[in-house]
Amino acid sequence: MHNLTITKQKRYLPVVAAISFFMAALDSTAVNTIIPYLSNYFNTPLFKTKNIIIFYMVAGSLFIPLTGFLCQKYGCRIIFCISLAIFTFGSLFCGISQTLDELLIARIFQGMGGALMLPIGRLAIIQTYPKKELVKALSMVTLPALTGPLIGPIVGGIITSYFHWSLIFLINIPFGILGILFALKIFPNIKDRSTKIDYHGYGIFAISIACLTYALSLYSETKYYSIPTIVLGAGIILMIIYWIKSFNQKHPLFHYSLFKIKTFSVGIFGNVVARIGCGAVPFLLPLMLQILLSLSPVHCGFAMLPLAIASIVGKSFVDRLIRLIGYRYFLFFNTILLSLSYISYTFITNSSSWILLIVLMLITGFINSIQFTAMNTITVLDLSAKKQPSGSGLLSTVMQLSMASGVAVSAILLNIDQTLHPHALPATHFHFTWFWLGTTTMVSAFIFWFIPKNK
Repeated sequence: MHNLTITKQKRYLPVVAAISFFMAALDSTAVNTIIPYLSNYFNTPLFKTKNIIIFYMVAGSLFIPLTGFLCQKYGCRIIFCISLAIFTFGSLFCGISQTLDELLIARIFQGMGGALMLPIGRLAIIQTYPKKELVKALSMVTLPALTGPLIGPIVGGIITSYFHWSLIFLINIPFGILGILFALKIFPNIKDRSTKIDYHGYGIFAISIACLTYALSLYSETKYYSIPTIVLGAGIILMIIYWIKSFNQKHPLFHYSLFKIKTFSVGIFGNVVARIGCGAVPFLLPLMLQILLSLSPVHCGFAMLPLAIASIVGKSFVDRLIRLIGYRYFLFFNTILLSLSYISYTFITNSSSWILLIVLMLITGFINSIQFTAMNTITVLDLSAKKQPSGSGLLSTVMQLSMASGVAVSAILLNIDQTLHPHALPATHFHFTWFWLGTTTMVSAFIFWFIPKNK
């Protein structure tokens, strides 16, 4: 009977986790594309309507760091179900909102639940699968994080064109209910009620992450950097205070001993740098297509389908490639290829052929997809059962910040080149941005070189 349960977990756990991630990723990007529409619908200024995105991100950043502790103390099963329930109820309240203020409050709840689902689902996979099967399992789970942002603009455009905007949120409800029913049966329930946490330290860390997330979202929305820089500085200071304080705590939120595990520390720092470019793609590529090729948001979404298709195809190759050459060489060379794929967009102009663009997107989608899986897996590969919850939580926190950094950095680079060369063609600004994103990504290749040779 026990073996039958394990078989069911291995078969259905990645599917349930992947569907929940896809819901959150699709919902977020679909909402991002309809902000101007909602601004007109609620008759509110665009800068206020954009809080729909910011409130969601900040709410999530407050609760992601807590997931490891909650799962360790109460088990992944109940915490995942609670997070999915919060996300589902938040979606319902979003869908029935009559004013922008009501929608903003609902988005806070949706952000809380959505943020918790990703690290909990990943932790459940880590707890269920042996190391040799981890790459294949995590590749299925990370796929929605890649495809959701690419399909989201299409879904958002279609719904607002032919249906009511509330359907973007209400469509989550049946999937959320089904997810809870399946999760109650197949999610692992490993827990340790004796687990403790430094709540004061958590408060400092959570506020720090919220400040950093809020500052990064502001950088991508404005050309005036004084306020976001102050908020960013406050977040960095609080983060330094937290880590200094954690050395003297018996039960810190994230124990510094995590960084004594070489694969974890290399994976975390490599993720920080590499995900800046990864986070920029869903923002920068659609913007470039709309400005250079004059595509509408919906047509732009369809134009990016090669990226999504290549991402799906890439997942079937990553396990075999890693087994063939190991994590160290795979991540070193794949990261270099990824950086070159970003730099290759400097060849795109308003007169470029669609064949060239499709080929570049297929290459980027494939390389980006296998990069995500490999980075995530090497980071958690050598964590003991006791360190898995906090390690997975810290990885999710880094992912959230790095992806937000990608949007912010690309927006800043665009603004810098527009300031330096105000009379240049729009393509020039994008070329400048893609070049520096590619160069930054290449730095992470040399971080991954420090992965032990036997990995």
